[in-house]
Amino acid sequence: MVRLTALMLILACAAPVWAVKVKLKSEDKDFEATIVSVSDGTVIYRKGRKDFTVKLEDFELPSQFLIMDETLGNTGPELMDLARFALHRGLYAEAQKTAAQAAKLDGFAEPAQKLSRVAFNLEADAVLDDAITALDDKDTVRARPLLEDVVARFANTPAAVKADILLGTLKRVELEVRAAELEKEARDAQAEADAEEQKKRQPIDDWLTELDGQVDTNDATRKEADEDCKTGYTNRGLPKYENIVKAMETVRGSLAKNRNLLKYRGQDTYADKIDDKARQLIIECYYAWAYYLYMGARYETAVTICKRGIELAPTDRRFLSLKVDIDEVYDPTDG
Repeated sequence: MVRLTALMLILACAAPVWAVKVKLKSEDKDFEATIVSVSDGTVIYRKGRKDFTVKLEDFELPSQFLIMDETLGNTGPELMDLARFALHRGLYAEAQKTAAQAAKLDGFAEPAQKLSRVAFNLEADAVLDDAITALDDKDTVRARPLLEDVVARFANTPAAVKADILLGTLKRVELEVRAAELEKEARDAQAEADAEEQKKRQPIDDWLTELDGQVDTNDATRKEADEDCKTGYTNRGLPKYENIVKAMETVRGSLAKNRNLLKYRGQDTYADKIDDKARQLIIECYYAWAYYLYMGARYETAVTICKRGIELAPTDRRFLSLKVDIDEVYDPTDG
């Protein structure tokens, strides 16, 4: 009696005979459970000493098959039901294996073999779809073994015919992929070279930007001087013209002196643009400066400034016209 009681305790503490390892979609790890029942898509399973109830579809597909395999018997109809269950969920290998078991039973060879052929073709199509997806992604390293697998394992299927055709065009795709890789390598190399060049050219670029900013700042000051002179504050406006001219002459002189430093792409062109802006600003200042001197009857200085403007812009008709006006009222030999 004591030995019988001890044996019963050992069996009670041991793992259940019908326990299987399953995995829920919501969990990271599989676990061991005893399937108590399956009814209307609902599973009752025991884990430890506690029962749980969940939907069959809450389990991952391989676990769903294991659960159904545990609850169904080994009769022909039951095996065919299980094979169809696997087939409809894309578990093609399980469907073929189960159909092969059913085919051994009397009266089920033909339907089981038919189901197995369907599963075989669908499995081939699934592998081919993976290969095509890889090709669409230009992943030829992944596509080639998949296509070769279809041809080797699924001979005489429509998928194998398509795979064989795609293998014939794979070399072209591989060349396209390699060309794209080389192009990317070239772009990366150019970007690296550009970054290195940027480090070297940055000080000169910054210097040119600073000079450009000085021209813009002085142009704003010129507009202030124009407004001063228009409103009668020539004593405030005229010195601004003079200061602007000196500043722009300094900018132009600095550009001319440091031309040998302009070694990188676009720097010469940018320097030319700045120099032209500075020159034009000097011309505008010379004309306004000379004009308001003339209007203020300060002819002697007006002549000097007008002459500088003509030297800098000999074809600017404004200076020539202003000189004529000054000459009509001022003779430097008088007095």
